[in-house]
Amino acid sequence: MRAYPHNPFLRTRNATPADAMLHRSVELNRAAVNEADRTVEIAFSSEASVERYFGTEILGHEKKNVRIGRLNNGGALLVEHEPRDQVGVVVRAWIDDDKKGRALVRFGKSARAEEIFQDVKDGIRRLVSVGYRIHDQEVTKGQGGVETVRATDWEPYELSLVSIPADDSVGVGRGMNPPPTHSNQSTNNQMKDKLFARLRALNIAFEESASTDALRSLLPEAERSQFGDNATSPAAPAPTAQRSLQVVSEPAPQPDPVTTARRAVEDERRRVDSITAIAEQAQRQGIQVDARAAIRDGHTPDQFREAAFTALVGRQQSYTPGMPDQFSRGDRADFERFDLAVALRSLVSGESLTGIEREVLDEGYREAASAGIGRSRGIMLPSFMVRTLSATGGTDGDKGGMTVATNKAGLLDDFFNASIMRQLGATVLTGLTGNLDVPRLIQDTDPAGKAENAGADEVSPETAQLELKPKRLPAFINLSDQLLMQSSSAIEAMIRGHLTAQLLAVQERAFFHGGGTNEANGLAGTTGIGSVAGGTNGAAPTFAHLVELEEKVDAQNAIGGSLAYASNGQIRAKLKLTPKQASGVEGNFLLTDLNPNVLNGYPVQFTNAIRRNLTKGSADAVASAIFFGNFQDYVVGYWGGLNLELIRDSANAKLGMHTLVANTYYDGGVRRPKSFAAMLDALGA
Repeated sequence: MRAYPHNPFLRTRNATPADAMLHRSVELNRAAVNEADRTVEIAFSSEASVERYFGTEILGHEKKNVRIGRLNNGGALLVEHEPRDQVGVVVRAWIDDDKKGRALVRFGKSARAEEIFQDVKDGIRRLVSVGYRIHDQEVTKGQGGVETVRATDWEPYELSLVSIPADDSVGVGRGMNPPPTHSNQSTNNQMKDKLFARLRALNIAFEESASTDALRSLLPEAERSQFGDNATSPAAPAPTAQRSLQVVSEPAPQPDPVTTARRAVEDERRRVDSITAIAEQAQRQGIQVDARAAIRDGHTPDQFREAAFTALVGRQQSYTPGMPDQFSRGDRADFERFDLAVALRSLVSGESLTGIEREVLDEGYREAASAGIGRSRGIMLPSFMVRTLSATGGTDGDKGGMTVATNKAGLLDDFFNASIMRQLGATVLTGLTGNLDVPRLIQDTDPAGKAENAGADEVSPETAQLELKPKRLPAFINLSDQLLMQSSSAIEAMIRGHLTAQLLAVQERAFFHGGGTNEANGLAGTTGIGSVAGGTNGAAPTFAHLVELEEKVDAQNAIGGSLAYASNGQIRAKLKLTPKQASGVEGNFLLTDLNPNVLNGYPVQFTNAIRRNLTKGSADAVASAIFFGNFQDYVVGYWGGLNLELIRDSANAKLGMHTLVANTYYDGGVRRPKSFAAMLDALGA
């Protein structure tokens, strides 16, 4: 194997086991002790640099650098990093704006915990140490090949009370273990490191597995004596400067074989059951996925769910529910004769329907039952009668788009095609049945860069589920008795003009600002999307804000897919009056008349469903929202068709009117939060 020159310290650092535990310590502030609650607030880490055996180590303290979840999940408070000597628990841990890690810890009430707590109150126990592991780091080389290592992804595991500090200075020190004894094995390793460094400097090829004597023999004869058996190995650092690397090497307790086997069987049974359930759900959506192959190949339920969702999305690109392929040309001609006015008048007269009207409504009831909506009062039109998401005409080759002979577009076609979310590229799923669990990626785990001989990390992305459930989307209009006596096309015109506007307003507002209870989960309230702040009291949007929105998405490696901007009409006007920079040619505005649908190189859509009455500081109910991201990662689902109900009470009876209430069923939510960023304090006035 060819060995190339590199810093010998780099090999030493990377040769450390992947699960190596390091410690840091700080002095406890006795003023932060709350005797009544038995709690103490501590600072356990900062960006202070510390000399390690390989160079200088710095822990990054941006919030993205620290995995704080383990401490916040009941992290342990130990004594001297001894797992069997727990005296308390971490109540809450966080990273402050001053780039320090802090935690609130609570002591237990056992005799041991009481003893330690008393020592803390008396000022005898003054030092708190944090045990942590580094998952990723950036390395820079200085003079003489000495490295500075900045931990860009590290994870605190536990907090401990320790007796001996490594550094009493202000800021962060390290927990110190007794100085390590240098065994023959460690001395030999140090000698091999020196030999590796010299051989690389001379550009001499060697095998790293070779013995010390074999490596020594490759050197020029004049230099071999410098690496003899009696060569002095590096002296151990003085105790006052030592911040040692401690590898946790306690043997794990041996599990009971019977218990282990039972758990393995239970885990496998849960895996098989989950994959089978996902396959059944996919089958109800008309998707065939090979569950047996997934079980055989060891796929996890999340992997299988992802594959099923990908197949579902692929099918939806060209699928519109209803008007099945097996319908004959005669069937299609029959459906074209359907008269909506006849169906509505039956609600007024109470007479039973016959013919094609009865067949169409029966199909609507069957579709609603399959979708899990249940039978409502009034009439239920099937989905193929009310929408054609492909916005095509009603030719024989279509799978949808059939209503009446005079107009073969869907009854609510304007509603679906005018959706700004759909125009932005959202993933639209139609003809859903029951609840739909969409795999939701919370955090990708990218493999870290490794040295030539270092082991690879396990890659396991963190996933959850975005559960889509049918939520009622209502609207209503008043119809006169005379209008109900008119043709179907006249009634359709009312529905298209009035119901569509109401449904769009409710739906689009929910897509961007919905709370998720009885409406879609909106972008603005989704945890994990990027955030750009204009200022304490908001700010007018600038070119810098737009670039920052894009950077927030780019920083998560999510620049791709259907990228676009979205905001409201007030912000559109503001962008048309805002120059790209303070100086420059006149008319160099962020949004121009030449490209009214392009903002900073990306498509942009505007809707007044995006709020302009948000509050930021003194900007009370006047701020607007601007969104940017890959809108393909927003999922919209629709169930069934359209429920129509005619209501007549004493008030509108006196006016000769009926109230037509329309209900359709939808839901929506973000599949990958990191694909989006928002500015929620943009001032447009």
